[in-house]
Amino acid sequence: MGRKPQGWRIELRSADSSCNPYLGAAMVLAAGLEGVRAAADPGEPNRHNMYQAAEDELRAKGIRQLPRTLGEALEAFAEDPLSEQVFGADMKTAWLDYKREEWLSYMAHVSEWETERYLEFF
Repeated sequence: MGRKPQGWRIELRSADSSCNPYLGAAMVLAAGLEGVRAAADPGEPNRHNMYQAAEDELRAKGIRQLPRTLGEALEAFAEDPLSEQVFGADMKTAWLDYKREEWLSYMAHVSEWETERYLEFF
């Protein structure tokens, strides 16, 4: 039998420590204020372990995965109108250019895992 919840909480999946804390905080605060301004309904709380939920159950509840890579996160950021409101058009473009270059550099890197795995295959 599972543990009974000890209280209620909100989970904020902030970016990791490689994030610029000022830009990250600005986006989190702006998103929160936008939710308050729009009187956004957060929906019913999820009271079970979402990692154990099946994909079809998540879809039925309208729950989406967070971006899994920097590339996916950059595309989500680029498409979000709030990002330009917070950063301004020029800063948003400059930041996206910088981070996309970082992502391309990372993608071009051959890791130790890839070397160990694939050198023997070919």
